[in-house]
Amino acid sequence: MRELRRKSTALCNIELYSNYLLAVPVQRGCTKLSQSMQTLSHDAVLNFLVRESYTPFDLFSLSKPLLILSGGTLSCDDSILEKPYSDANKSELIGFHYSSKHRKVVKGICLVTLFYTDIQGHRLPVNYRIYQQKSGKTKNELFAEMLEEVLGWGLKPKVVTGDSWYASVFNLKMCRKYGLDALFAVEKDRLISTQKGQYEPVGEADTCTRGFLTHLRGFDWVTVFRKEEAHQKRHYIYYSHVQNAQQEPKKASWEDFQVAHKNHWNIEEYHRAIKQLCNIQNFLVRRTNAVKNHIFAALRAFITLEEKVIKQVITNWYPFRENLLACFLKQNLT
Repeated sequence: MRELRRKSTALCNIELYSNYLLAVPVQRGCTKLSQSMQTLSHDAVLNFLVRESYTPFDLFSLSKPLLILSGGTLSCDDSILEKPYSDANKSELIGFHYSSKHRKVVKGICLVTLFYTDIQGHRLPVNYRIYQQKSGKTKNELFAEMLEEVLGWGLKPKVVTGDSWYASVFNLKMCRKYGLDALFAVEKDRLISTQKGQYEPVGEADTCTRGFLTHLRGFDWVTVFRKEEAHQKRHYIYYSHVQNAQQEPKKASWEDFQVAHKNHWNIEEYHRAIKQLCNIQNFLVRRTNAVKNHIFAALRAFITLEEKVIKQVITNWYPFRENLLACFLKQNLT
């Protein structure tokens, strides 16, 4: 993370604001924080949010010391920070995005995250972007951009995972280019070859639940797995990297699939936690830089939670606020 050349005299800083997001059950903006601190004004909090300019590399710098950078699972997914009562015309980051949770288009901010689970099970965000339709970049392009960045920063994952939205041929070829395994969900109309020279939709193919080796049209040899989730059949492809084209295609094992699939679920739990525990959706500012800094502070708050789990201060993310409330009640009721 960026180091200040001289000691800051600002009354509000990232540590204070992030801890505030963790401590309050529902964040109600700059006013509530200033009211809680006798020496802090509303303007001091707002000035902090407008003044700073945190970057994805700052996030990686916070996560890096807590992780084993080699051999883990790097997952990509997006989540909608819902802002149903905000005016999209007054905040350029707020738009209309499809929500798989509500199965419809909702108003909010689309946050795309790269989330890393290391070989010890420690799990933290390592890169992120705010997706805007008018920016000209697709979510797949943002994924490729973020992947190249984290690899350049020193991250060395074994496997990259994502849902069907990110299972484009371009993304798969990027994983192959950098020598990475890849596990992605695919839609039932993706074409695979079960017979030489013939392709058919994966949803219609006679697939084996524990995986079979086949060719994905436009890409390479992959192992196809099928799972029944929520009474629906879902299909996954696992690409196992080989060193050169002369080698025989490598079939992924059921154990490889299970480990990567389980680790990918961590990003879903992370999305729930930043909304329920880090107040990432609860902000009352409109200025673009202020919104971006609030989101960064919420992600930093999550890193604080996971650090406490790693150091065994708490068993999981959720008791933290309950413990704070218990201490407060003990001090004031006894």
